[in-house]
Amino acid sequence: MGGMAGYSFKHINKLGWAVFFLLVAYFIFLIRQDIIDYLELKKEKETASVTLCKEETAAVELKDRLGRLKGDDLIEELARTRLGLIKKGETAYKVIR
Repeated sequence: MGGMAGYSFKHINKLGWAVFFLLVAYFIFLIRQDIIDYLELKKEKETASVTLCKEETAAVELKDRLGRLKGDDLIEELARTRLGLIKKGETAYKVIR
């Protein structure tokens, strides 16, 4: 008779190994999930970096356009090309093809 309420050391040893392997499997699963999460976050970061670069480029272009809109040159060009306006003293010609 064993001293531990009918359990032998062999049975406890097998139970210990089973618990050990279950814990190892659990930790492997946790580490695997962390690696998957890390790779997903890395991909999201790369996508966000590309998007940020595009947005920064667009912002620079918009600031440049805003600066040109504040000047008279672009306004005059738009008035001439889109609206067909002319300055006093100029003669307008229409080219017919």
